[in-house]
Amino acid sequence: MQLLPVPFFKALSDPTRLKLVLLLRQHETLCVCDLTEILEQPQPTVSRHLNHLKRAGILSSERKGTWIWYRLEQSMPTWCQNVITSIETDDSLSLPNPSLSSSLEQPCC
Repeated sequence: MQLLPVPFFKALSDPTRLKLVLLLRQHETLCVCDLTEILEQPQPTVSRHLNHLKRAGILSSERKGTWIWYRLEQSMPTWCQNVITSIETDDSLSLPNPSLSSSLEQPCC
């Protein structure tokens, strides 16, 4: 699947989806239960955003038992990776409280 600029930027235009992408960049793989806790949003909302990102070709997923773990698509073109990296370094973007990441040391699933 070729990642095209318009769907890529449309997918990242939503603040929740952008935060999901940046969180997955920081933590490599996360499950929905981790993401709902970090973002303080209901599971159906987070799942809907994750599916949108997956359909756009930005995320991939892997089922482990009853849980689905998400990560950035490893075959994403370099230009997409560069965009995500440049956004990640923007201090004006407020990511969820970094102290919450310590709760990720113990998997919730």
